[in-house]
Amino acid sequence: MHFTRSYVQTSAHLLVLILFCSSVYAQSFTVSGVSDLVRVFEDGYNLPELDDNLELFGIRNEIISGQLVIQAKKNLTDLSVKATDLVDSATGKKINAEIIEWNFTGSILLTENAPNQPADALAREAPARFPDYLKSEKQMDISKNQYQAVWLTISIPETIPPGRYSGNVKVSCKEGEQALPLHITVYPFRMPDERHLKVTEWYTTRHFQKQHGISEMYSNEWFEMLGKYADNLVSHRQNIFQVPMNSIGITKLANESLEFDFTRFDQIANVFWETGKMDYLETGELARFGEKAWFDTEIVWKDFTVSDVESDQEVTLPGEEVIPYLLPAFENHLRSKGWLDKTLFHVKDEPTLRNVPAWKEKSALIHQYAPELTRIDAIETTFLFDEIEIAVPKLDYLAEWYDVYEKAAREGTELWFYTVGIYQASRYPNKTIDMPVIDNRILHWINYKYDLSGFLHWGWNQWYSEDPFDEVGMHIGDGWHVYPTENGVLNSLRWEQMRNGIQDYEYFWMLENKIRNLKDSLGSHFLWIDPAQRGREICSQVVYDFEHHTDDPEILYRAKKEVIEELIELDRSPRIYVQTNPAINSGTVKERSYLVEIFGWTEGGTEITVNGEVLEPDVRGMFLRNARVSQEENEVIVEAKGKNGDKKIVRRFVVEK
Repeated sequence: MHFTRSYVQTSAHLLVLILFCSSVYAQSFTVSGVSDLVRVFEDGYNLPELDDNLELFGIRNEIISGQLVIQAKKNLTDLSVKATDLVDSATGKKINAEIIEWNFTGSILLTENAPNQPADALAREAPARFPDYLKSEKQMDISKNQYQAVWLTISIPETIPPGRYSGNVKVSCKEGEQALPLHITVYPFRMPDERHLKVTEWYTTRHFQKQHGISEMYSNEWFEMLGKYADNLVSHRQNIFQVPMNSIGITKLANESLEFDFTRFDQIANVFWETGKMDYLETGELARFGEKAWFDTEIVWKDFTVSDVESDQEVTLPGEEVIPYLLPAFENHLRSKGWLDKTLFHVKDEPTLRNVPAWKEKSALIHQYAPELTRIDAIETTFLFDEIEIAVPKLDYLAEWYDVYEKAAREGTELWFYTVGIYQASRYPNKTIDMPVIDNRILHWINYKYDLSGFLHWGWNQWYSEDPFDEVGMHIGDGWHVYPTENGVLNSLRWEQMRNGIQDYEYFWMLENKIRNLKDSLGSHFLWIDPAQRGREICSQVVYDFEHHTDDPEILYRAKKEVIEELIELDRSPRIYVQTNPAINSGTVKERSYLVEIFGWTEGGTEITVNGEVLEPDVRGMFLRNARVSQEENEVIVEAKGKNGDKKIVRRFVVEK
């Protein structure tokens, strides 16, 4: 091909110009990938490890998070972000970019840290600006030397084939454009629609006028905003909602009897039921502490506002005159709606040893008037198991008195836990803005490790000031996981990670369920299989005990990926299941013998080797063996060879001399 001299010169000049412009753009800012389990501070404080791409993974129907960081080397104007479609190069299958939502991360000024927290437990000491909420603005300016995080929320489609999908995230501004490679590995499993963990966040509607401009209670606008609340809650896998008892209308008739109107109660409940993703209704309380509030030894019934037919006025009646009639009517109404077995009823929140006798008295009366109601409360004592169905101790008390609570669980009391950031001992995971964001996620790993079937948190939108963006108040963010806007709420990093932690719980549930199905298929000779043991072993890589856990995102994601690998391997031939006594990550191998028991099952035609010794499974596929370990040789290696392939299972133990 022939080129003229002028064409060559022009092309060369153009190439130089392109390289020059690219160099200028590159000098304007950099874009890097960073774990979603860390905070990126605007001033670059304790900047986490950065990557030249984002490598994420998940399963179908899961919402996953990603994070990238922009480092401004000059002042940047009109900054915006756009994701491309993602394509699996092996199959040509595509994930539409519409599934990728993005938000700039906004920061909150904390003038002081949460109390009771040592410096080494904090993400950073105050005063400082802490990244916490997901901004609604889709364009912004940032200053030279500033770090700006961008949060990705990716909803993996239910029907997408498994594979590794690649694209990029483009960051543009007047000063240039850069793209960060994005890869998402989709594994061949599906996040269940069913919620296997019971989770409730207490919301309030008392801010509707101040924050949303809605002044008329129960108006169309009021219920429309409540619907937005409900949608946000279920999108974060909450499956329990509150309906206040004061939404029940009470009328005193001429014959002194009481009539109850459940219209408003039902209307509120139906907003949540109609999401199709709520499992339980939570209500109460009818009691309150005495004059000394939380410190009082007395718990009394609340008074009720009642419409009096004779006087045509509202009157106040003491609880003693209302509750004996209200509770049976309420129980009958729930039964007629099909909600009775889905209702959790509070007596009085947070009884302590000083007032638990009064609490038990009121709880016994509630049970007398409505014996089919399930009673639940957040508690700070162990002295009440005879009068409660679901006990919800605060995390630090649960840890301190775990033996007592665990015994109650074995005897039939359902056990959850709750947290209150500023009143909780420092060594436990927390939800305040100044704590590591990973704390919010591992709370639900604690749920799995300790077989706690639920989690309660008092603050979804309990804002303590008119503008929580500027003044967080005494609870340092623990009172809320969302921020108010006129048209709804903005999510926080803590709220996103709470959802991710609940999804992690579902991973463990899927593994346990698969092992349980295997156990059920094998018959009575395999009653020794503990379906939860393998999940707890993996979970313990992240949560060591109530007080100690990893802060390393890589360790958490490695453990989560290990659950996926276990799910895959349980279906791949040669099929094999191995269980040990003791379980790994459950402490140390003690005693002088250093013996480990190995229990196993494999499909027919498989050759099994344990630490080099060949075993022959019996006709049921069962094999048993003792193995000796030491500090120097602390592994048990089980190898399986079958006609369709080989497997190696390694269990490592901590050996104590």
